[in-house]
Amino acid sequence: MKKTILLTTLAAAALLVGGTTTSAQAKTYNQKGNALAGYNVKKYRTVKNQNRFVKRYTFKSSYSNIFQTKPTSIHATKGKKVTFKSNVFLPVTYNHSADWGNPQAEVLSRDGNALYELITQSSGSNKGWIVKYNLGQLRHKFGISTHHMDALRRASYDHSVGKMTSKDKQIMKYVKVGPKFNTGHGQSLAMNPKNDQLWFIGKPVAINTNVQRVSTSSLKPITKINFKLKNTVTMGSNLTFDKHGNAYFFTYSNGGWAPKGSVKIYKGKIGSKAVKFHLIMQGLRNRPGTKPQSMAYNAKRNRLYLVSDSSIASLPVSKLGKLKASQVEASNFSGKREFEGIQFAKNGTSYLLVNKGAELMQSSSRSY
Repeated sequence: MKKTILLTTLAAAALLVGGTTTSAQAKTYNQKGNALAGYNVKKYRTVKNQNRFVKRYTFKSSYSNIFQTKPTSIHATKGKKVTFKSNVFLPVTYNHSADWGNPQAEVLSRDGNALYELITQSSGSNKGWIVKYNLGQLRHKFGISTHHMDALRRASYDHSVGKMTSKDKQIMKYVKVGPKFNTGHGQSLAMNPKNDQLWFIGKPVAINTNVQRVSTSSLKPITKINFKLKNTVTMGSNLTFDKHGNAYFFTYSNGGWAPKGSVKIYKGKIGSKAVKFHLIMQGLRNRPGTKPQSMAYNAKRNRLYLVSDSSIASLPVSKLGKLKASQVEASNFSGKREFEGIQFAKNGTSYLLVNKGAELMQSSSRSY
């Protein structure tokens, strides 16, 4: 691991979200040299996985009335079968109309009771905040996944117009709003299950990049590691960790020594002061969709998931570098929603974050 130089950054600027002011203070480490191990491009191969590519499309809404009380669903139209059904209708408005309408990432805690949602100010914005939901209490006390599915959205909307009821105030006690900060694109938020650390990529698709650790209590960055993979390789825009604490991200090839549009997968470690990655020397010939939205890991099946809009591919971690086409699973979906991320509970149940409006959808199968 390369030598690092510690810089303590005291960013005293006031940050305001939801009426709460906090001061940001983060330890910053500047990593020297390349964080990416060397490799021989002549030895790189791709596996010809089944093509489930979905082109970019105009996103559709799921509602005519934002205060939805009944679940909707989307289902796999091709590939591995699964149906996702509305489980939590997430807030869309908090301070003013649709200010929470641009979710970018989700993280479920290991026990499945806490949801971290990263929201950016607007499409293309690199500033946003994290909202932490106590799903266990919200489901148990207020039935947000069953008989009062509109309760969470109504409480946040009532906050925006200054007309909160006593019930609204009880609900919002289980919703913690973090301070505004520079999030990058925001879609890379991920938790390392080995140590419960929350990380994101601060400068995706860049040579000189960084990863940042976020406090699970204050919901603001507390550590920043500046680094570069190498002069000719940009950082990806997605991130996940497996049960052993290994970090992963994937990118699409622009051509050259790897087929254009193919998927490159990188594996490594994010430490307290430095990072290191290496390229998996076998990629996927066919990508799931136009835009790489997120990456996730399912501990129950020990698989990585590559998420694009209406298309998700997955592959076994134990076979990385020696994959057969038949070991790569993929699904195309109905609905034309915007896919933001997917997370998995201990029992294998998956939770898909989609937008318009923002909601968490639960899978019908634990084997997805």
